[in-house]
Amino acid sequence: MLYLLATLACSQTHAWSRMADARVHAINGQPCFTVSKKEEARNGTPLLGALTVYDISSKPAEEAWSFIFSGTTTMPIHAKACFLYGHAPAIAEATAAAKLKEGTMYSIFLNGRPDDAADFTYGYKGKFCITVTANGEQQVVPITREMPAWRDEICPAPSPLP
Repeated sequence: MLYLLATLACSQTHAWSRMADARVHAINGQPCFTVSKKEEARNGTPLLGALTVYDISSKPAEEAWSFIFSGTTTMPIHAKACFLYGHAPAIAEATAAAKLKEGTMYSIFLNGRPDDAADFTYGYKGKFCITVTANGEQQVVPITREMPAWRDEICPAPSPLP
């Protein structure tokens, strides 16, 4: 009987927790990370405790860059602002940012949650690839959950030139 109750309690907990989507976009060819407007509108401005970027083309995955706030320090993250790759807030402890590689898929994890105890969101996840344009400039390609590349963890082939 106790086993059954424990199992039901655990399944309820897992059903309530959720991983929300992080938003990845580019600023001057560099990835920038935030939450979507939808997530911010859902339960207010999330409070961020850490951010980690992994190279998931490598097995096992390798950390490319991260930062963390010490103790219980958090920072609000608004959908209209973002954290540029390699540029940590002054009050955070950060690792050195690895050079982003062409044809590589990366995963981003924003370790944060809304300031609403009733919301069971425990983080924000996104993926992106790095490609190079015909001009030789770095390009950030956001990967959404709807794309096969999200599951395959393989960067999509670049579009052919016209």
